[in-house]
Amino acid sequence: MTGELPHPIRTGETIAMTAIAESTRLRRLLIAPLAVAGLLAVSACGDDEADTDNGEETDQAETDGGDEANGEEGAEDEALTMDEVSANDSAESCWAVIDDTVYDLTGWIEEHPGGEGAIEQLCGTDATEAFEGQHAGSDGPEQQLAEMELGDLEG
Repeated sequence: MTGELPHPIRTGETIAMTAIAESTRLRRLLIAPLAVAGLLAVSACGDDEADTDNGEETDQAETDGGDEANGEEGAEDEALTMDEVSANDSAESCWAVIDDTVYDLTGWIEEHPGGEGAIEQLCGTDATEAFEGQHAGSDGPEQQLAEMELGDLEG
């Protein structure tokens, strides 16, 4: 018996320490996903504020005459002509008509999931048929279009 270590006996103290360690581990497992979700929610809120700020700057630029349609027509409510749409037929300035409404698709060219060519071919045209053929009944594309609206097509 001399030189041998005695068989460890679990005392009340070691049992309590084990229970505390298990409890702490369980709390970490439960709290970690909640903390991550909270951080994601907070960061998403920050992005919304940044988008809102950019939108306000864009709105201000348009009222200051930064919008080409308003600068040419002289009034916000005047309709745009097909000649004006046709003049904006490049990737640098891409306007298109969909359902008698004129949209500036310039910023969307590089973002479109179907590729740049899908939008570039619509620049300066009445794209109603092409848009409806590809996106008929889809709310997402129509909501995105609303953000790019310039005004109504004349006539």
